[in-house]
Amino acid sequence: MDSCIEALSSHPIVIIVIAAIALFMMYFMLVKFFKMVLILGLILLACTGYLYYRSPGDFSENMRKTVKTVMKNSDKMIAQGKKVIDESRELTDGIGKVVERGKKAVLGE
Repeated sequence: MDSCIEALSSHPIVIIVIAAIALFMMYFMLVKFFKMVLILGLILLACTGYLYYRSPGDFSENMRKTVKTVMKNSDKMIAQGKKVIDESRELTDGIGKVVERGKKAVLGE
């Protein structure tokens, strides 16, 4: 482990490359996440339309149950989302510091 840290500290360009790869990975993961959310939203709309089409009388009762379930679970989802955002913010701050140190080492500032 010490040899890895020593090798990284003596080669700042490697740190910059690793940071760039990590940022690209995070970007592509977020893009896929948003695509998944959009697809799930469309599926939800299709299911809602189908339920309304099949039985318009029972639709309002089913929707009330569904809304209650979503409201109950949304707090958990929001808390998890905030946690992920905070963790990613810490990661990007750390990567930014490493990149700055790498720039200083390469440019000799």
